[in-house]
Amino acid sequence: MSKKMLFVLTAIVAVSMLFTSCTPAAPAVEPAAPVEEPVAPAEETVVEAPTAEPVAAPVEPVVVKYWHTMSDPETAQLDKVIAVFESANPDIKIEGTRYAYSDFKTALVTAVSGGDVPDTVRMDIAWVSEFADMGALAALDGNMPDFDTIKSAVFPGPLSTNFWKGHYYGLPQNTNTQVLLWNKGMFEAAGIAEAPKTMEEFATVACQLSDKATEVYGFAEGGTYFWAPAPVFYTFGGKVVDENITTATGFVNGPESVAAFTMLKDLYDKGCLSPNLLGGGIATDAGHATSKYAMIIDGPWMVDIYKSNYPDFAVNFALIPTGPAGTTSSVVGGEDVVVFDGSKTKEAAMEWVAFLMSADSQKMMAEVGVVPTLSSLAGDPAMPAYFGIFMEQLKTAQARVPSPKWSDMDNAINNAYQRMLRGDQTPQQALDQAAEEINALLQ
Repeated sequence: MSKKMLFVLTAIVAVSMLFTSCTPAAPAVEPAAPVEEPVAPAEETVVEAPTAEPVAAPVEPVVVKYWHTMSDPETAQLDKVIAVFESANPDIKIEGTRYAYSDFKTALVTAVSGGDVPDTVRMDIAWVSEFADMGALAALDGNMPDFDTIKSAVFPGPLSTNFWKGHYYGLPQNTNTQVLLWNKGMFEAAGIAEAPKTMEEFATVACQLSDKATEVYGFAEGGTYFWAPAPVFYTFGGKVVDENITTATGFVNGPESVAAFTMLKDLYDKGCLSPNLLGGGIATDAGHATSKYAMIIDGPWMVDIYKSNYPDFAVNFALIPTGPAGTTSSVVGGEDVVVFDGSKTKEAAMEWVAFLMSADSQKMMAEVGVVPTLSSLAGDPAMPAYFGIFMEQLKTAQARVPSPKWSDMDNAINNAYQRMLRGDQTPQQALDQAAEEINALLQ
């Protein structure tokens, strides 16, 4: 190759390289991002908040309405009894309502008529058969748990006041009876060391300690209503009606009944029985404490009466002197606890009744002078000392006739007693008439 050709080729190559070096480089192509497969969202786990246990509404206690006629001290003590019961039975509340005795029976009759009755009631023993007969009370035997156990634990006399037409419509919540009270000073002044033991001794001492001229009497009664002569009447073996309460003939006018009233009539005629029983004169408590009456027959409430009115007088008690059969007796008083048939809380009401009949409750009420009905508490050291004589007497004390007609029967006997005392009729004649009147009531 000629030098000239070589020079031209060299120039062409140089120009070509210069051109190449001045041309901008093509932009770099970034690799495409890998295509990702769509990922299904992970299944979401829902964590639930713990479910709170439902808060139970507070259970309202069952309210048991309890009506009574207790005194101020008894009502205050009842509040303590209720507190003990409610503490052991928080599902039951006792709502106590106190009435005056004079208004009580009317309030109960009104409640029955209106269909809005209390659940439980402490009522006079003489009213139980009356309210049971009108269908107002629930029978407890066969319905109340432990009824038979409680029934066997109480004195029979108070228990009998709850029986009517084959069923027991209550239980004896508290009781009382009457015993002989004798003025020891008058006895000692006459050289008599102790209270009479028999009815014969009683009649003799009554006349020995009487002086009609100075209006001093060996014996005094508070009236002629049956409660007053009942201890003498029952001790002589007297009865008002037969066991089935179908007739008075041969009972209220029977030989034992006539003998009891004959003795009282003789004492009256001889001036040995104070005439105050027909009205006027000195009341039995005042006469006994002031040595005007050597003997009276009365109940445990006399302790507080004498303590309040005659604090210097020492009261002395004795059992009712024995009658011809050699036994002593008296009359039962007190109150029974019942459950009304219209109660909507019978089960709770019966639990309350059972507690009232418990030794714990009865001991608490004894602290304020309420005589218990549980025979097992006789002689219990927790009892007031003077309860002993009354609880001993209760072993043979008898109830008045458990009948809705009792008030009218009482009137018949009361009127008969007055007729014989005034001399209008002999005891036999007066009681014969009473028998006819009572029979008419039983028809």
